[in-house]
Amino acid sequence: MTEGVVLVRRRVFEEVGRWESSIFLYHEGLDLAYRFWSAGYTGWYAAEIRMHHPVSSPARHPQFYRLASRNRISVAYCSLPRPLIPLYLAVWTAITLVRAVSGGGTRESLAGMREGWARRRDQVRRPMSWRTVGRLTRAARPPVI
Repeated sequence: MTEGVVLVRRRVFEEVGRWESSIFLYHEGLDLAYRFWSAGYTGWYAAEIRMHHPVSSPARHPQFYRLASRNRISVAYCSLPRPLIPLYLAVWTAITLVRAVSGGGTRESLAGMREGWARRRDQVRRPMSWRTVGRLTRAARPPVI
């Protein structure tokens, strides 16, 4: 989900635990979406609605690489069943390294991965059920990519 524009019933937002404060700037929407699906809800993407972002450089920056990597580990640790965590992280480590070859950010991405791994046990773990993994996969949103 695009974290910039999200409409959610307040009751559901409260039910799933609101925004996770430790996952700020990159992947907080993924974390929230996984918790919606785990609670039995789904999302609706309104592709016809356009969101406009203030003009800024589209170039990736060191903070992006670090926080995206850190938060991806947080989401995996907090949301996925234990057997899927290594698969998810292997897929995204490979994707990150391939992207880094052409776009840079290797050092920052690795720093973010170390940070995410080091702080994982300080976070609330609410792994989704295998039933939710199946629902996500059938909806073309397998939680390992």
